[in-house]
Amino acid sequence: MSEARKVKKRTKPKFNNIDEIADFFDLTDSRELDWEDTKLKFERPKMKHVSIRIPEEDLIIIRERASDLGIGHTAMIRMILHRSVNQNRKSRKLRKLL
Repeated sequence: MSEARKVKKRTKPKFNNIDEIADFFDLTDSRELDWEDTKLKFERPKMKHVSIRIPEEDLIIIRERASDLGIGHTAMIRMILHRSVNQNRKSRKLRKLL
């Protein structure tokens, strides 16, 4: 039996500004870095409860599409709303630039 060879991972340097970070990661494969001591915290967005009425036919279609994707219909509705809101926000910004 052969023993698996352990590869020494590089440590991440300290950065003074965003440009140094960008330059470092432009030239570095992040898979080669030691991420053991990295503390990541992911926060879920705060949610608010909303009750809406939609046509039954729309709900049937949403449930079918959600089922095809393997997600719940409420998650599907959130995705649709999120995309619509952000798409509208981007198009408004673009119109302001023109």
